[in-house]
Formats: sequence, structure tokens, C-alpha cells
Amino acid sequence: MKVIGFTGNYGNSDDSMDSYLMADSAILYTGRPFFIPDFADHFEATPSIVVRTGRLGKCVAPKFAHRYWDALTAGFGVRACQDGDSRMGALDRAFDGAAIVGEWVPVADIDDPLQEVVEVKVDDRVVSRCCLAEMCMPLADVLSAVSGRCSIKMGDLLFTGETGERIVLAPGMRLKASIGGREVLDVKVRL
Repeated sequence: MKVIGFTGNYGNSDDSMDSYLMADSAILYTGRPFFIPDFADHFEATPSIVVRTGRLGKCVAPKFAHRYWDALTAGFGVRACQDGDSRMGALDRAFDGAAIVGEWVPVADIDDPLQEVVEVKVDDRVVSRCCLAEMCMPLADVLSAVSGRCSIKMGDLLFTGETGERIVLAPGMRLKASIGGREVLDVKVRL
């Protein structure tokens, strides 16, 4: 299982599009608290819509990409930040718990999964409200590009991009998200 993340793939992002990889140990499912580690000065979280692949594929053409993902949810990608130069590079996004993931909503249960609104809140303040149709590089093209470089397998996760502002995490915060009004994510931040 792979966790592949993207940055700069929504119109409200300040970054150009880029990608990163995380180990499956980075996944933190909803209901479990996020404990702020002690190896960096602070940690930033960005909301994302996350899709799960549902079958094996290699070099998938964009027109067939809709067959290769079976569920979506909301999530947060967490990044370790150092005041000054960080020497860990990719590990700043790949540590245990850095991929916060909500409950999965099967694509079969949604009329139009690309248009389904995902709303993300931090302490009851809405920080993101968007859908997969708002991606700069469409999901079909993203899946095709990923599968052209490495085989996608059942259960791989794609963080489709940063859908809202970066939040500096602090103890006591609560991260929540809903899809079409159904709550899918609720995570408390602890020290």
C-alpha cells in the first residue's frame, strides 16, 4: 500500500504542483488523536480530499481512470517544520501519523463523486469547502500519471492536493470534516 500526496493542485494553493510519498505507517484514522511529536519546532496541517484506489492498474488511460478509485474521504497532510534549515526533506511529510484520514464513503453511494462537497473545519471554523472537480490537474489525469510511473494497487491512497490554508497545530485543536453533510473525520490534537 502506498500513500501519495500532492501539493498545489487546487486554485487556492500558493504552491506549484508537486508530489510526495508516505509509508503506510503515516496513516492516522479518524477517532484517534494526533499527538504532536517533539522532533520539530512546529507542525502544519493542510486539508485534502483523499481517494482510495480499488483495483490494480499500470499505465491507466485517463478515460478509464474512473474505474480505478472506489471511495473518497477528507484528510489532513501534516508537515514537520523547522525554524531554519531542515535536513530531513521528504521525511518531514512521511512520519508516523502524518496522513490523517477520515471514514471512507464509497463512490457507489454518491450520485456525482467529482461534485460532492467536502467541508473541513478546525475548531468549528470552516477552513476548506470544495470538491474533486476543482482540481487544477483532474483526478483522471493524476491517476493516469501515477499509474504510468508505478503500479497502483488496491488500497493505495491519493491525497489530491491542499484544499485550504495551512494550520499550525496546537494542543486542544479539533479537526473535523464532512462529505455531503455526513461527518467522516473527527481528530483531537494532543501534546
